[in-house]
Amino acid sequence: MSESHFKAKDFAVRAQKKILGQFSNRKTAKVFINESLSSLLDLLYQLIKIHTNDKKIAEKFVKNIIKLSIKVGILVQNEQFSKDELKVANKFTEKFRTIAMTITSFMEVDYSYDQKFLLTSINQCEEQLVTLVKPHLTEKSINRIRSVTSQLKDPTLLNESFRRGSQQHEVLGKIVTEINKAVENGDF
Repeated sequence: MSESHFKAKDFAVRAQKKILGQFSNRKTAKVFINESLSSLLDLLYQLIKIHTNDKKIAEKFVKNIIKLSIKVGILVQNEQFSKDELKVANKFTEKFRTIAMTITSFMEVDYSYDQKFLLTSINQCEEQLVTLVKPHLTEKSINRIRSVTSQLKDPTLLNESFRRGSQQHEVLGKIVTEINKAVENGDF
């Protein structure tokens, strides 16, 4: 970096993202997020572990969510998003909440599960998040987003999660309970 292009704030943001990206396990995440959201991460870990039968894939899934959350949080905290990007962020937030409420509804109302609607919503959410962070994060972070959403868009995972009597359905029921708690507490 030449001296004329060096900006302390930009360097500080990059350093924060790098350092906090190293602290991406579930126990460390509890320092940065509240109990309800950390419970959601634990349940997502269980869901992916049951589905894949692979502890490492489930751990990577949760670590990716934590790393992305921390990095986006740093960008927000340091006011790195433009007005247009904030509009995309608001659309992403709305879509994310819609997905959470849709999952809750699908669990609570028999025969309402609509895989196509859920897949379309997750795709839209993914694209909004990529659009938002692409100017600020590395390709590695973009790949993390794609990795997380590809797990969530797995039709077998979705179908099993909404099939009564499956292990995934039991865990999804707990996830819905945590979503409802987070909504009640204003954390979601």
